[in-house]
Amino acid sequence: MRDVGRRELTRVMLNKILIAYHRFPPIAEDLKKAFQSLGVEAEIFYTTDYEHWFYHRVIRKINRRARNLRLIPKGGDLFKTHPLNLVNYVSSSFERALARYRPDAVLVIHGLPFGESYISKLPLPKIGWHLEPRDDLPYLVENAKPYDIYNSFSQKDVDLLAGAGYDCRYLSHAVDPEKFHSEAGTPRAFDLTFVGNWSAWRDEAVQAALQVTTSVALYGGYWEKKSSIPTKLLKQIYKGKEIIGADLNHLFNSSRIVLNASRIPGSHGLNMRFFEVLSAGSLLLTDTAPELEKHFVPDTHLVVYRNTGELKQRLRELLNAPEKQDSIRFAGQRLVNGQHQYRQMAQHFLDQFREVEESRKLRQGEAHAQ
Repeated sequence: MRDVGRRELTRVMLNKILIAYHRFPPIAEDLKKAFQSLGVEAEIFYTTDYEHWFYHRVIRKINRRARNLRLIPKGGDLFKTHPLNLVNYVSSSFERALARYRPDAVLVIHGLPFGESYISKLPLPKIGWHLEPRDDLPYLVENAKPYDIYNSFSQKDVDLLAGAGYDCRYLSHAVDPEKFHSEAGTPRAFDLTFVGNWSAWRDEAVQAALQVTTSVALYGGYWEKKSSIPTKLLKQIYKGKEIIGADLNHLFNSSRIVLNASRIPGSHGLNMRFFEVLSAGSLLLTDTAPELEKHFVPDTHLVVYRNTGELKQRLRELLNAPEKQDSIRFAGQRLVNGQHQYRQMAQHFLDQFREVEESRKLRQGEAHAQ
């Protein structure tokens, strides 16, 4: 993301933007707040509010049974054209929201691909942003094709879509420093914290860390059901399925080190932890990702491990070097709060919308001149 520096932040050609995304994580809320700080009105269409009871109780169950009986292939749908099927119902609800709100531009964060044929026909500037590491070109094309400009937090996805002829650009996550910030005087009660749903690689990473310290706080789904951590130890460190908002910020401030691990090692895209943990003034110990060095310098802004052996080595080193912990914390926080706030992201989107508008005007002028 570009640093807006001292540019005029509010010099935009748009007054109203409609943002479409899930309720959680609250990315849409953070962007709405940021747009408003730049003098642009924004409203949110929450896609997760439009799952009809008939889809939940009937369509989904029948499709699941049909797949189990192999009456339809995996991913098949007996109700593909039904108006209450999930994608169709979200799409029609989105059309009504557009008619009601009458925005000047649309920002859709994926999420669920929906309304492709309708969105393609909209005369408004349309920008998309993809936030899942799914390197499936047909799926990515389905998401990207209605939009004037498409963004992704995965460089691999950007390369795939650019190779297929789409205007796709790299865009990482951001953070709201009013939500994630240092808490003066909060004691570091834990050596290590991990927050995230269980995966096989995450299980390996947490178990490696437990060989160095058992002063650990673990949050996330499926750990009690799937983890191979010994039951007695898991009960000692497991604190709950979910922690969000101010409680999550407090947890980061209560930890000497926050551990990060991708669901699958080496997967593309930086998750939100990179930005939230550093903005909270905490030290991040993370596995590597191809995009990491676009933003951070290892051992300056955060600490990187490539395997469980290196994880244990780096964790021991850091726990024995509190001054180094502080140095990395401060540098990481300065970088993220200087370059990766939602206010800067909102300006980035406004620049893209303006680019789309200017490009359209140029094409219209050329058409009239012929």
